[in-house]
Amino acid sequence: SLSVQWRMQGLGTVGNNTGMRILTSSLLISLLAWGGSASAQAPDKPSLTGTWQYQPRGTTCAEQYYFRSDGTMMVTSGKEVTESTYVLSDKTVGSGFYPFEMRVTQTNGKSDCRGNQTPAGQSTSTYLRFQGNGERLILCRDANLAACMGPLIRLKGRIGA
Repeated sequence: SLSVQWRMQGLGTVGNNTGMRILTSSLLISLLAWGGSASAQAPDKPSLTGTWQYQPRGTTCAEQYYFRSDGTMMVTSGKEVTESTYVLSDKTVGSGFYPFEMRVTQTNGKSDCRGNQTPAGQSTSTYLRFQGNGERLILCRDANLAACMGPLIRLKGRIGA
């Protein structure tokens, strides 16, 4: 949180000092207009709901991620289709990374774009970072850019399945 400390030195006594009362009144009005609080609020996180696409490097295959507002999602990758639950934290860590948890609840057992199969029950904990006004995102192993996947790009005009 942002803390504000006021240091008033050499301003004399408040008593009958009209200028000081005007300054104090103006300051009080400004603080009330600012919300009456000296703590700054974090900006709202962009919405994850909707359809996102990722093109894995070295493949001609595209993955699509359908995030629903109820905390469920569907991923299509190659011939694989998975259903999962997810939780995206409201608070960031590090430089704008949101903790992201996902657990696969169902799979069709077929291969994804890289030839792998994702088992039902698999859980992952990663960090998501939005870019480009919330229209792109990356998923990172830790709350830094050392090992990330992406970008996933929001597809316009499509909604989660």
